[in-house]
Amino acid sequence: MKKYKGSGLIAVLLLGLLISFDSLAQFRQLPIPSHSISKEPASTYNLKTAEDALQLPFWDDFSSGEYSELLWEAKGVNASFTTGISAPSLGVVVFDGVDETGQPYSSTRLEEGEGDQLLSKPIDLTAAEDTYLSFYWQAGGKAERPDDSDALELYFLDSEGSWELVWSQSGEADLSTDEFVQVVLPVENKFLYGAFQFKFQQSGRISGPFDSWILDYIYLNKDRSIIDRFPEDRAITQIPGSPFAPYFAIPYFEINEDKITGPITNEFNNLANRFRAMEYTVSLKNLATGELLDAPNSNSPFNPVPQALERRAFSSGNLDVKALVEAIDEPMDVEVSMYLMAGDTLLETEGGDGYPSNVDFRVNDTSKIVIPFRDFYAYDNGMADYAAGINQRGGILALSFELTNPSYLAGVSIQFVDPAQRNNAIELMVWDTISREPLYQKEVLIPADAGLGTYAYFALDSNILVEDHFFVGFTQFSNDYLPVGLDKSGDSGDRIFYNVVGAWQQNEVVRGNLMMRAHLSLDPVVEETELPDDDLVIYPNPVTERLYVVGDVTDVKVFDFQGRLINIPQEEDKAGKMLNFTESQKGLYLIKLVKNGQSLTQRIIVQ
Repeated sequence: MKKYKGSGLIAVLLLGLLISFDSLAQFRQLPIPSHSISKEPASTYNLKTAEDALQLPFWDDFSSGEYSELLWEAKGVNASFTTGISAPSLGVVVFDGVDETGQPYSSTRLEEGEGDQLLSKPIDLTAAEDTYLSFYWQAGGKAERPDDSDALELYFLDSEGSWELVWSQSGEADLSTDEFVQVVLPVENKFLYGAFQFKFQQSGRISGPFDSWILDYIYLNKDRSIIDRFPEDRAITQIPGSPFAPYFAIPYFEINEDKITGPITNEFNNLANRFRAMEYTVSLKNLATGELLDAPNSNSPFNPVPQALERRAFSSGNLDVKALVEAIDEPMDVEVSMYLMAGDTLLETEGGDGYPSNVDFRVNDTSKIVIPFRDFYAYDNGMADYAAGINQRGGILALSFELTNPSYLAGVSIQFVDPAQRNNAIELMVWDTISREPLYQKEVLIPADAGLGTYAYFALDSNILVEDHFFVGFTQFSNDYLPVGLDKSGDSGDRIFYNVVGAWQQNEVVRGNLMMRAHLSLDPVVEETELPDDDLVIYPNPVTERLYVVGDVTDVKVFDFQGRLINIPQEEDKAGKMLNFTESQKGLYLIKLVKNGQSLTQRIIVQ
């Protein structure tokens, strides 16, 4: 047989194209637009107006989850509770290489330049002596590791209006991504004037989110020294962990003792270089009424006593599971609070000048979350740190859930973080098994108000009964990324599935919680009109083989109990129609038909 000489080359080229396509069309982590800046500072003592120079000391540990516009001017920087690993205190700021809208600073692939920036407001240093600036930095954390050509830089502004580079860290290959490094720098005399400013600047590749730097615990003050590294501060470093892991939220009607999978967890960090006896309190309250639902810890002492510079994970005592299950018998929000009693107070200055109240070390002693008990399952805590998505027309993204009792799926909510995707079409989908045909699919539009911090809710217009294990997701109709919010408070990444080349793949790359939620109902979500007894005759019911529909009907369809359309052979009969269930599985089915323009339904049992 004659063999075409170029067939081997073509095969190699086709294989290469497939491999290249598969590598390009993947599920990956993406940036998000910048969070809005808080309009109020953590404290307003010594801060006159936004136009006045700030007075020392200058301190921010971002424990509120934001940064104040009376302290900072920011470009492209995000605040986060969860992106840093083993942070000095609760909350960090992240430089992730994209602008305020989540877009690259440049469309040129290899272009380098200046990216994200955190700039202080003017600070009065006219009477300052022995002034030092200290801060902690981390390379990457739970985000992208910096490349070799990337850098985090610190500049001081002199009295002539010129910026001077005073510190720089490059993205070296051996940098740890899970350790914070403290830096203490002197502020030279030439910077001691009435409108001093400093800025942190990210530089390097600016064509996408290819590097991330994390900052925390920024402190500028006079009367310091190079060894002033240990403030009298004890801090919580995380938001409380959910006792319903892997879920953050579950429907109130799904809660039972088995759903409470563990205690409430957290971590403290003693930033001081001496031991300190401490206690902690953990409480759960009805957010609306203030009713105390449980208090597993009240002034519980840490044992052993926390040592100097010690970081320690800790957890609540056993929850009163029975009482919680009984109390959460209707929709409510539950506030979980963890509080350190560490003896922290206001910063004491050297020389007995008093206690400047704009530095209050107590602000990082409390950490709270609000867990919604409503109608949905959620892995995410509602706060997007990043996004995730695929860039393939016809690509499918899905998230799996497990539930206790059979329920109807009422809807799906998704946080689409990119405003540019508003009014784009997707195909909403539901599966009982990811490898089978969907139980439900419908083309819908992303709402006009979709964006960061907002969930787009898609109500189902059919009664889809789900049980045990099910999946929700969507097909996209664009080759552009369709980013869905991703929070880093936990990792349910193994429950994410995607299909970009005709085969399902389980996510093994992106870590975090995808912000898609499944809303449930114990009752059918769509009211169905049952057939009146004297209107039509459908017999026999239960049926073993042939079902007869006597009457002038059209558009007869059969659905199984999960809402899937079933192909049942039909034959015309002089009195109506005959449906052949001979090869069908036993169980409950729903007959939908039209008579005189009215849609009617009838449940039948196949034996």
